[in-house]
Amino acid sequence: MEVTVLIVDDSKSYRHLMATMLTKWGFSVFEAEDGKCALRLLEQQSVHIVISDWEMPVMDGVELCQAIRRNDFGHYIYVILVTARQSLDDLLTGMEAGADDFLSKPVNQNQLRARLHAAERVLLLESTLAARNEKISSAYRQIESDLQAAAKLQHSVLPAHNLSLAGFEADWMFLPSAYVSGDVLNYFSLDERHIAFFSVDVAGHGVSAAMLSLAVAREFMTGRISSQLLVSQNADGESAPVAPHQVVAELNQRFCLDNDEVFSYYTLIYGVIDSTNGQGTLCQAGHPTPFIIRAGGELQAVGQGGMPVGLFPEAEYQDSHFTLESGDRLYLYSDGIIECEDGQQQLYGEERLQQLLCQYRELPKHQVFERVENALNTWRSSEVENRQPQGAKPLRPFADDISLMAIERVGISIN
Repeated sequence: MEVTVLIVDDSKSYRHLMATMLTKWGFSVFEAEDGKCALRLLEQQSVHIVISDWEMPVMDGVELCQAIRRNDFGHYIYVILVTARQSLDDLLTGMEAGADDFLSKPVNQNQLRARLHAAERVLLLESTLAARNEKISSAYRQIESDLQAAAKLQHSVLPAHNLSLAGFEADWMFLPSAYVSGDVLNYFSLDERHIAFFSVDVAGHGVSAAMLSLAVAREFMTGRISSQLLVSQNADGESAPVAPHQVVAELNQRFCLDNDEVFSYYTLIYGVIDSTNGQGTLCQAGHPTPFIIRAGGELQAVGQGGMPVGLFPEAEYQDSHFTLESGDRLYLYSDGIIECEDGQQQLYGEERLQQLLCQYRELPKHQVFERVENALNTWRSSEVENRQPQGAKPLRPFADDISLMAIERVGISIN
């Protein structure tokens, strides 16, 4: 690159002497009579090296150094101070002001040329580093854009908030630990009579976990439309929901076949509710145990534990049965809630979550979710963060993805 040099000195003859010499060496040269004139010129021209006298009127060399370091001229400017001062204190003052190098008066040509070569090497490294940083920044912006698109895609498979289906209402909270999440959930009509729901938590975090969660969600979405994964037909052509444990076993078989090269697995709850009578069946595959909070405040856990999906092809699964009466709520959640840690690495735990949900059982579901999020933020806060107002959100994200879904029977279906 062509290196430009700005000579700053209140002596016109000295500037002319230096300029003539630098021009012969192939540099492009500008001149300024003091620090203020130099700053104005730096704003107008691209200058790489400043050679400035220390002692000048209006603004001396040290003040000029400080001004250059305070301003952003779009690239690094290498500053050489020329001075007759030789004391260590003076040199420290110049370095603290931002000088890169020093020359003694009278200037020796060989020393000057050596200093300029050193400056060129530093500037070349700076230019190379800036170019690499720009490439990294560009790649980061592209990755960020891709992650935002992935997050938008992931949110598109989530159900509508406060969705009503055949006398039942469902709502959810979803707090990814990054742009995208390994958690996914949904709630949908399986046929005119039955409602299906699922909650998935893929092991791990980030993009790979999110891709797998979307693949699992796609299995359920295609299963309700074009395959017999979720609905089967008998000999008379009548359709009926496939038992949840059979659905989970089929998903486990499929995933184990596709999981030979990369070890991964996910936990799952899948269930079906008969909207005419509130009777439901679910299968728990390694997911935290769901529970029902009755309208009167009683709590009932629902589930048989079970192995996560994708570990063993021969794994067997069991169904659990329940009934929802008017005002009852079924809660499904990922382990990001109960494994949320406080400053002493204590887990929030299932019991605290159950107590919180029982306490606020009469609130609308979206307000219950706000209470849960505030409680988790308070729980995970450090000693310093605890001085914030209760419920204030720390800036750092949760360590794990968090999802929570509530399904409530609000009326009697007339199907």
